[in-house]
Parts: sequence; C-alpha cells; structure tokens
Amino acid sequence: MTLAQWQAIGVVRANGQAYPRANDQAELKVLEGRDGPAFLVLHNFNMLKRYNSSDRYALAVGLLADQIAGHGKLSRDWNRPFTRLSFNETQELQKRLSAHGYYDGEIDGRIGPASREAIKALQGRMGMSPDGHPSKELLTRLRGQ
Repeated sequence: MTLAQWQAIGVVRANGQAYPRANDQAELKVLEGRDGPAFLVLHNFNMLKRYNSSDRYALAVGLLADQIAGHGKLSRDWNRPFTRLSFNETQELQKRLSAHGYYDGEIDGRIGPASREAIKALQGRMGMSPDGHPSKELLTRLRGQ
C-alpha cells in the first residue's frame, strides 16, 4: 500500500508528522510481535536486505542511517523480555562467565555467538529460560555467587 493508504486507515508516524512522500509504497513490519514496535518500511529496506536478508539487520541499518542523517532516535523504546546491559556490564558478564568456565573468548563487551552460547548454558544451569540474552537479571544472579 502507499503511505497515503496507510494513513487513510489510521496509521500515523510516532512523531505525528505527515509522511513526506505519500505515494511511496510501504510494507508494515512488526518484528517483535503484537506488543512490539511497528515500522512502515520503504524500498530502501529491501535494498538493504540484498546484502543481508535479515529484517532485523535491515531495520538496524535503516535506523542508524536515519540517526546519521539527523532524523533523531526512535521516539520511544519498546518492552524487551529482559533488561539490557551497559557496555561495562556486558564486559563484567563476560568476565563472570569466564570465571565460571562458560566462556573463553575475548572480554570485549560484545555479545557474539560464543557469549550467547555461554549465557544459554549458564541460564540452563541456573533454572532460567536459556534464551541467550545478556540481561541485568542474569548478571545480578551471577554477582550473588
């Protein structure tokens, strides 16, 4: 549908402004399910997916490009199933995972596949849902050990 058609059925931008090019074709993307954020994506979204076919990748690159272009950040965050960590907390989590024998990678504050597998293994041992998310909840439990 065009942006004008989306607007006609009640879809509005989070900032309340009109769509700049009402005749552009747009597709609705709801990546986190019904309770998550929704995005109307345009042609550039599909161009980004030519490099990497992940919707999440294309959305992240598109949002970063919007920020670089001066369009600002998202108007609001969305609920996540866990509480995010700061960079320093992520490094601390990696150190604690390493101290418990779950992680032997670089302590770099970046959660890659090795960190996620270590998190899942520890979560399973602790009786938590093994989702691999680097959460404050997990870090707090690790600090208590």
